Amino acid sequence: MNLSMFLGFFFSWKGEIGRSAYAFTGIALFLVKWNLDRLFSVFVHSEEYPTPFFYLLPETDFIELADPLLIILPVFALALPFIYVGIVLTVKRLRSLGWPIYSSILFFVPFINLLFFFLLSILPKDSSSDRDEKKEEKGPSWLDRFLPKGQVACAALVAGLSAALGTLFVFLSLLTQIGQDYGWGFFVGLPFAMGLGSAVTYGHHEKRKVWDCLGVALLTLAFSFLLLLALAIEGIICLFMAAPIALPLAAVGGWVGYLIQNRTLRHNPSLGLFFATFLLMGFEKEIVPEAPLYSVRSEVIVKAPPEKVWINVISFSDLPPAKDWLFDLGIACPTCATIEGTGVGAIRHCNFTTGPFVEPITVWDEPNILAFDVTSQPPPMKELSPYDIHPPHLDGHLESKRGEFRLERLDRGRTRLIGTTWYKHNMWPAFYWKAWSDLLIGRIHRRVLDHVKNLSEED
Repeated sequence: MNLSMFLGFFFSWKGEIGRSAYAFTGIALFLVKWNLDRLFSVFVHSEEYPTPFFYLLPETDFIELADPLLIILPVFALALPFIYVGIVLTVKRLRSLGWPIYSSILFFVPFINLLFFFLLSILPKDSSSDRDEKKEEKGPSWLDRFLPKGQVACAALVAGLSAALGTLFVFLSLLTQIGQDYGWGFFVGLPFAMGLGSAVTYGHHEKRKVWDCLGVALLTLAFSFLLLLALAIEGIICLFMAAPIALPLAAVGGWVGYLIQNRTLRHNPSLGLFFATFLLMGFEKEIVPEAPLYSVRSEVIVKAPPEKVWINVISFSDLPPAKDWLFDLGIACPTCATIEGTGVGAIRHCNFTTGPFVEPITVWDEPNILAFDVTSQPPPMKELSPYDIHPPHLDGHLESKRGEFRLERLDRGRTRLIGTTWYKHNMWPAFYWKAWSDLLIGRIHRRVLDHVKNLSEED
């Protein structure tokens, strides 16, 4: 291969490449990139460098410096050539399969990009004209005999089987702790794999329309939710919160399955994709990053001086029945607060419907600041379920670390009361679950602050 051919292979958008060349080149580029990052890390921070598993979770940050730009800009510059070549090779591979070029967007979706690479590395170039001839030569396969030809019966069967397989992997992951509980593989990889697997299998007898493939993919996810609920693995609240991220990913899987079922395949790739997902979930556990510390801040204006508000901050009487529908669903609801002692070292107990928070006081600046750590906390919710269940995500996946009440004196005898909670959660993708955590903690803040406001404004 001369220089022009070499450069054309890596940098030209023209042409096609086969699965073997794509897989080999992709793995080789990954190893080159990894070792360059290791060298760069040694120069910048001699004691740490990324493992190959580092690239599975985009939130992981292995370098901490006072000026992040000193790291971000060189790392980004180093990554740009690899990103460009990766997209070029992916576009050529998609062209070889006859897939739309815009499907290369999956190259940028964390976790799914690894499954996408796996698929592009195993799928053969299509020869649709040979499809019927190959079937006649080999005779009917076991899938030909097993899958019903009726559209409704076939959709129900493949959706049920794919949902059962996905539910089995969820159960095994939680039972054996082989994979990362409630991580990228759990919420991103499995919905994608279930949707893709059911759509590919659904198109075994004949090519299905894209909307049919999307429908069977979403049906698969619905069946899996029912199984998780019926088998007492998860409750309604968690499934409800997972649905907004799982549904689109299952649909994307169904769309990719639609593309695959239009190819000539010797073997159904569904099982391979499921096991690849489960394997990546195991890799994911090896690099679980430290959960980021987030904060939620809420405030209310109280028509009373700080001295009066302070009394109702350190402890307060029973709150009235909650009117917020979220608390009716089982979200932990504050009921009252008591305190033992005064000053730093006093122990405050903020009682919820699921149990008490134990909060030793760390700052007692009367009547300005009350700050505390959280040394013990109850479950953040009671799951709605036909059974009395306690899923793993209720134990330590949402951790309140500390809190603060800040009272700012305003004119006309008023007070700005600010409540802040610092927390961590061990569920990924972090940005998605942060949105839910911020919502729920904000509602808890609002209930407490409004109660303190009402107590302080009473004559």
